[in-house]
Amino acid sequence: MTGIKVWYGLLTGALMTGVIAVAPVRSVSAVEILDTVAKNPAEIPPPITRSNPTTVTVNLVIKEVIAELAPGKQFWFWCFAEKKGDVVGPCTVPGPMIRVMEGDTVVINLTNDSNNVEPHNIDLHAVIGPGGGAAVTDVEPGETKTLQFKAMRTGAYIYHCAGEGMPWEHVAYGMYGLIMVEPKGGLKNAYKALKNSDEKEGREVKEFYVGQGEWYIKSGVEHHPDMDGYSLDEEKALSERPDYFTFNGHTKALTDPSIHGNTMMVNQGDMVRIFFVNGGPNIGSNFHIIGQIFDKFYPGHYRSVIRNEETAYIPPGSAAIFEFEALVPGQYPLVDHALFRVVKGAEGYLHVNKSKKWPHNIYSPEATGSGH
Repeated sequence: MTGIKVWYGLLTGALMTGVIAVAPVRSVSAVEILDTVAKNPAEIPPPITRSNPTTVTVNLVIKEVIAELAPGKQFWFWCFAEKKGDVVGPCTVPGPMIRVMEGDTVVINLTNDSNNVEPHNIDLHAVIGPGGGAAVTDVEPGETKTLQFKAMRTGAYIYHCAGEGMPWEHVAYGMYGLIMVEPKGGLKNAYKALKNSDEKEGREVKEFYVGQGEWYIKSGVEHHPDMDGYSLDEEKALSERPDYFTFNGHTKALTDPSIHGNTMMVNQGDMVRIFFVNGGPNIGSNFHIIGQIFDKFYPGHYRSVIRNEETAYIPPGSAAIFEFEALVPGQYPLVDHALFRVVKGAEGYLHVNKSKKWPHNIYSPEATGSGH
């Protein structure tokens, strides 16, 4: 079903002296119907290994599509995709992760797909300047605007749309992602400079990208009255009564093997790093992995690391990084520890494969499953 386009147009006519005059038609665009916009958590740009600043160009395309939000629920998503060369990648929730280094000059080319009906823009919380870039990137369907900024502060940050001066609406449709500004030399070298660092020399880290959001839906697709599906219910959003929560754009994105339920796979003894962004738009995340303790959690500068954290609060409109060592094999649920949100979709799985002897000194007897 992916890639099918369904065309709709508005046609008005008037009977004038026996002749039907057809008024100019403004098409409400082609709507691309996708199976899912669920972001693959393993799709991450490579770590920074250089020390000299450079110019990094990122081409983003905004698309409005129909895809499944929850089983049997087709939703009108607005989302970001990355364009490389002439190829536009999949639009996903969260949007493509952007990875740059402190001191880099970053060029964002933002295109609003010509098949869209809404104006959009981009606000990157890593930007110091009016609107985080939104003041100079308003794009109508078919337009492209360019933003250039200096990445001045290391850390993980959200980016999102703030179109029409209504960021709440555009985020509620799925328009958010994460931009990582690494310190000079990259995170790996930066950790070596920490006096209390316990990182092992040359150790590789398995990285994943997770985005939480909540969804307020009502029957009917705005601008597309002949289509079956759902769009934003603003009354529910104003009263903060979500129908669903998701990790990565679908209620089963990180639990269903047919989506990405088996993607977060590591081996016993691996170091794991999770880049986490909470799009909201209203509700904070109480991020927890059942059966793990985060070795490091940092919502800002890597030197301001918090150690031995169990559950961390990530406000809507922010991002953070979590790191830990996968010591014991098993299946580990990712949850929002406001636990009734789990039944609304805020759940995923990390799988730790047994690759060594079972560590009986840490956990005994040997276990199967997650216990939840």
